[in-house]
Amino acid sequence: MIKEDHFIVLGGHKCGTTSLHSYLERHPEICLPKIKGQDFFSRMGNRNNQLFRKFEDYIASYDETELLKSKVTGEVSSVYLYSDKARQLIKQYLPDAKLVVILRNPVDRSISHFLQTIEIGSSDNIDFQDIFSPAREQEGVLKLSFYSQAIQKYLEEFPKKNLKFVLFDSLIKRANFVDLFEFIGVDTKFKPDTSFIIRKGGVIDDQSNKMLKHFQSSIGKLLKPVTTEEQRRLMTIKARNYLTKKIEVPQSIKDELMDLYREEIVKIQGLTGMDLSKWLAEKPKVID
Repeated sequence: MIKEDHFIVLGGHKCGTTSLHSYLERHPEICLPKIKGQDFFSRMGNRNNQLFRKFEDYIASYDETELLKSKVTGEVSSVYLYSDKARQLIKQYLPDAKLVVILRNPVDRSISHFLQTIEIGSSDNIDFQDIFSPAREQEGVLKLSFYSQAIQKYLEEFPKKNLKFVLFDSLIKRANFVDLFEFIGVDTKFKPDTSFIIRKGGVIDDQSNKMLKHFQSSIGKLLKPVTTEEQRRLMTIKARNYLTKKIEVPQSIKDELMDLYREEIVKIQGLTGMDLSKWLAEKPKVID
């Protein structure tokens, strides 16, 4: 059985949830599902989903041995924030869950999402104006940065004390987990290794790609006897991040996006009580 103290990270999308999952699963008092990114509550009962049909399947997704050792259980999703179905099922089955919303500057989030949807050979071949195209609209590139409506729905369904709003930068770049761990109910002294981002955006040129493959081959041969598979995976991620070059985004695109999201940011600020004046004032430099 999952713990009485249960938390759910609701998203948003491209707000660091994959890296956050990796950081949280290293906390000795936290038990996460065996399947990463299972998005149970948005998929439960789907006709083509053989894995999650009933709530008991959700409970079974946690390792029994890890459950015994842990203090709290939790889950990290990047899609629940936007899903009416997920919100309603969480309310039905876990009405007392602690809910965490990760928010990223809408301009940065949309650009990061856009870069994920296109094939990048080099930063020179990117048509940034395409971010406003109908094709990107279908993929939710701009839409998923409008958080306020989704936040409003969760505030209407759950007590405000059950919701924690966290800024992407404060977690990933400043490695400040104290408030989050306190909200979840675990040891706040634990400091996860945030020196790596699981899905860092950018470009790896051909020469760097060759270096990365050589590095992977080398650690596989030389370090395999004295390291775990997980340690070698993290080494590879850190090496890839080091070799990844950030992509410069035209200021005209950033300005156009800020015009699109300025009113939305004010709405988010009002709903969450967070000071988002920095989002309104800053000029985003580069995108990860």
